[in-house]
Parts: sequence; structure tokens; C-alpha cells
Amino acid sequence: MFRPWRSFPTMVASGLVVGFATGGFPSYSREISQLALAPRMTFAMTEISFANISAHTESRRFVVSLGASYGALSGLLLIFAFLSTDPGIHDGWVLMASVPPAIAVVPITSYLRGDTRRTVVSLAILYLIGLLLVPVITLAFTHQTVPLNDLVLQTILLIGLPMLASRPLRRWRKIADLRTSGVSISFFFLVIAIAGSTRGPLLARPELLLPLGLFSVLRTFGIGVLVVALGRTLRLPRDDQVALTVFASFKNLGLTVVLAFAVFGPISTLPSIVSLVCEILWLASLPLVFRRGQNGTSTLDSRRETTLR
Repeated sequence: MFRPWRSFPTMVASGLVVGFATGGFPSYSREISQLALAPRMTFAMTEISFANISAHTESRRFVVSLGASYGALSGLLLIFAFLSTDPGIHDGWVLMASVPPAIAVVPITSYLRGDTRRTVVSLAILYLIGLLLVPVITLAFTHQTVPLNDLVLQTILLIGLPMLASRPLRRWRKIADLRTSGVSISFFFLVIAIAGSTRGPLLARPELLLPLGLFSVLRTFGIGVLVVALGRTLRLPRDDQVALTVFASFKNLGLTVVLAFAVFGPISTLPSIVSLVCEILWLASLPLVFRRGQNGTSTLDSRRETTLR
């Protein structure tokens, strides 16, 4: 039976519709978006383990993931920022470049039959580094005056505290059953708050949609297809292709949206809102891109095998 509250795309789409139709929460949108993101980040981070991480063993794989996320994808996002004339849109792209990859890269890697442990380890290190990189990149490339204390506080509240809170939750046996629903429902209210707040600015400036849409397609489908083609040209192992693709395609847009809204205002959230739609469409396309596993089995067969386990 279909359970909409367990479907991330369904909850995001519903949040967008409700937010744009109703205007979201007219009062306290910033506070509501922060409250919605905190449990979402906490639930999602229960997938990350910091145990048994070997610097010698994981260093090469981590460098590849770091290069894909903060080198290729963040570099492209900074180019979009410099091409954007509106200060709010510019700073929205910069914030997106500063945040770590989406935690969803872990279940996406598992779904594509990639090396899940490699993804978890790389993601864990990237989130630790993100506590430093988010304020550093933002301060280095934004046009507006950045309230440093507010930015650092938001980074700690939205990355540091959920990271700490998720540690005891990992030991709870029922957390795996609640994780999907918790993340999806939290994101539903987050998207309502942000979409409602951006409705007015977007209706007042509809011309922003075309460049935002073009850049968002390039930062998901464009770079994703390019990385897949490069991996196949170089005959990289399938696990490497999957890792490169997910780390070069997905950023933590929920974190980006809340940081942008809290620090710069509604306009700066628009790059993340439009990119979120493209990321969901790209996610739906990935099983077709990696339709064959290493042993020649199809993605559908792999999913059946996983279900049987």
C-alpha cells in the first residue's frame, strides 16, 4: 500500500503545491523552517557512522568524493553565482556551493548497488569538514554583508547539534523504520515554509525562473551525465562511477534553503527550490543510467534481491 508520508518526492511535491497555493506560514517562517530542518537532519544523520574510520584506507576514496562535491559541483555553482546579477540569487548559489552533499547519497548509493560503506565514510568526513567550509566559503564569495555570528550559529545548530543528537538515536532499533517518515514529513513542513515565503518574490520577478531552471538542469543532469560519461570513458569500476555521480550531483538543499532564508532572505532560497525539483527528477533517472550492475543484473533484479534479504 502506498504511504505518501514515506515517499520523499511525494512530500516535497505536496509541500511545494501547498506552500505556493497558501503562502505557507505568514509569521515565523524562519523559525518554522529551522524547527522542521532540525529533526530532518537528525533522522538523516543516523545513517552516518563515524566508527572504524581508517585514514590510510579511506584517504583515496575520500579525496575522490571531496573533489566531486566541493571541486566539480561547488566549482560549477560558484560559476553560476558569478553569472547571476541579482545579489540574492548570487548568494543563494554560493551557499549551495558551501554545504556538504545530501545525506540522501547513502540510500541512493545503496539503491544503485554501489559501495555504501565508502559513501557513508566519505559523507561523515565531509560533514565534519562542512562545519568549517560552510562559513569559510560563504564569507569568501558572498556579495552582501554576512552576519558572521549568525552564520556560525546556524551552521552549529543545523549541522553540529543534529550530528550529536543522531549518535544515541543510531542505537535505537526502531530508528530505521522511522527514519524515512521522519525525514519526509519534516521536509514537507520545511518546503511549505520556504515555498510560501518565496511565492511573492517569484511572482513579482518571474523572469528569474528561466536562468534558474537552466542552471539547475546543468548542475544536476549536465554534470551528472558528464561524470557518468567520464567514468565510463576511463573504464572506472562501477562503484567509483556511482560514487562520483552521486557526490557530483546532490547537495544538502534543505540545509541550503534554511541557511539562505535565515541569513540572506527569501530571494536567496530560489536556487535551492528550483534545484530541488531537478534533483528529484535526476534521482528518478539514475536507475536508467545505472541499469546494469557489475554482475550484469538489472536494477529491478537488484531491488528484488534486496527485498528478499
